[in-house]
Amino acid sequence: MVDQIRPGVAQTYNPIELSVLWSRLISIVDEAGTTLQRTAFSSVTRESADFAVVLMDTQGQSLAQSSVSVPSFLGVLPFLVKALINDHFPLDTWQPGDVVITNDPWLCAGHKPDIGIVTPVFGPPPGPLLKQEGVVSEGVFDGTPSCFRRGPGGGLIGFIGCIAHSPDIGGALWGAGAKDFYEEGLYIPPMKLYSAGQRNDTLFHMIRTNVRAADQTIGDILAQVAANDQGIRSLHRMMQENELTEIDTLGEQIIGASERAMREAIRQAPNGTYHAEYDADGDGANEPVKFVCAVTIADDEIDVDYTGTSPAHRLAINAVLNYVFAYTAYPIKCVFSPETPNNEGSFRPIHVSAPEGCLLNARKPSPLGARNVTGNLLHAPIMQALSQVVPDKVQADCGAAVWVMVLSGKRADNAEFVEYLFLAGGYGGRKGLPGEHTLCYPTNVANVPIEVFENDAPVLVTEKSLIRNSGGNGQYPGGMGQRFAYRNIGSSPIQISNVTEKLNHQAYGLFGGESGQKGRLFVRQADKTERFTPPKGHDKLLPGEELVMELPGGGGYGNLMHNV
Repeated sequence: MVDQIRPGVAQTYNPIELSVLWSRLISIVDEAGTTLQRTAFSSVTRESADFAVVLMDTQGQSLAQSSVSVPSFLGVLPFLVKALINDHFPLDTWQPGDVVITNDPWLCAGHKPDIGIVTPVFGPPPGPLLKQEGVVSEGVFDGTPSCFRRGPGGGLIGFIGCIAHSPDIGGALWGAGAKDFYEEGLYIPPMKLYSAGQRNDTLFHMIRTNVRAADQTIGDILAQVAANDQGIRSLHRMMQENELTEIDTLGEQIIGASERAMREAIRQAPNGTYHAEYDADGDGANEPVKFVCAVTIADDEIDVDYTGTSPAHRLAINAVLNYVFAYTAYPIKCVFSPETPNNEGSFRPIHVSAPEGCLLNARKPSPLGARNVTGNLLHAPIMQALSQVVPDKVQADCGAAVWVMVLSGKRADNAEFVEYLFLAGGYGGRKGLPGEHTLCYPTNVANVPIEVFENDAPVLVTEKSLIRNSGGNGQYPGGMGQRFAYRNIGSSPIQISNVTEKLNHQAYGLFGGESGQKGRLFVRQADKTERFTPPKGHDKLLPGEELVMELPGGGGYGNLMHNV
């Protein structure tokens, strides 16, 4: 694929060189991602890998994205960098050692806890690489980036950025319970975290004094700075070894090859417009939501229109359009060309629109905190629509969205903690394969090991088991959901935030496959009686109480008695 060159661009690299350099770019962002994981303070980044690292050219076009990254960040960092260049920091104002931070949901990843860190990349200096190491004091990296000096002629050659889910951003505890955007914590507009290598202590102090478990949040931000810096060092090394002075030419060829591969894959499907409607829990009580989409295939392009979708919700399950694009483009790519590299070219043929003010294009002051539950459901109407045109390439509905539980409180040593749990239901069946049990889709965040969870919070996990027969029957049955329970073994209440889905609805089956089993959520009190806890909202888990989560199964594919 990488041997295809866009018309009008000189073929600087032969197919073998291009393939080797492409692989090298992936290894660079993967190495940066490993740096982020190994230096992060929070389990949400360190264990669950809720982050992405992206290398971009001078125009903010993505060249390579880390292999360990969640689909919600597809195209988000390029969108952010393009906005930074156009509206905040023009190209000629960037300096070596600059680091920009923001959590603006409409520029970044859709809600305030996702913090974007962007660093400009300047050409490597001639000769051996020189660096200024960050200082380590009392085991904590002080955040000083090891900025490379700009060598003769070493102008701006690109950007590297990472997005990671912060353990806390202040305001109401993360979840769906905030009433508006302002309750959801600290808003950081695009600002210099470092300016020419000089740390913005005022900004650091403002963040620290507004968040829970401040050492975790600040530690993760510094880990993001370190990840970008590692990526720059590795890129410089690659450029020196291959005598490169810029990466735009290489990027243009890689982007062009990916774009052509994606367009060719789309072109194999018949033209037409395919419709789907999909019902979801909404608040899980009295206010459900509906997704309506029209997927139009026109030669080598796909347009997805969400007109008819429910208006913005009172709960914080609303999504912004850049986030909606990511979770719309991802299942389309999975269907048509899953092996095409994730870069700018892969997503150029895909266009997404939604009416302003609806659930999928929310405007301020709509609350956005748990927008993940909405984004995680978008694969379902997309697959439903595409089942009408490419039935062999789609899958039945999954036990999505991934359930997220957040716990906050104090340990026995009086230290604050904020812990995240990501739990998966059953995967949907698809042609030739049954659904996997308890597998996340479309997100791919990892679960936190029980040992880590119990070490970080005063809890005891009492059960983690498969729910038999929870997947839908079919020629290729859906995967089973799981039962997960933990008890508060501390002496104080634990603040919890529940974000669940499919308590009132089921994962649909396709082509005669049956639907999966619904989920269930409740608190088992110390006297063994059960009490209600909000499906999407905040609660307190008292000492001795146990939160029990029964996650839904995936839908089956194909009639059990007949060939599909």
